[in-house]
Amino acid sequence: MPSTIAPEVIACIAEGRPPTPHELEQVARRVRADLGNARPAFAWGEADPAAADQLSLRVAELALIGSRR
Repeated sequence: MPSTIAPEVIACIAEGRPPTPHELEQVARRVRADLGNARPAFAWGEADPAAADQLSLRVAELALIGSRR
């Protein structure tokens, strides 16, 4: 059964350290994959792929660090 929590998040919490750039990108990829074809709330038309990439990086940072810097 796949874990619902990215292993990178578990490692950062367990080791009490900030994420590496690679871990940040891995978690962002997982967020994008989990969202699939989801559209933003209150959006009409197609979502901007660049905005989706930026949002997934922010979500990954929050998951790995626990707060915004």
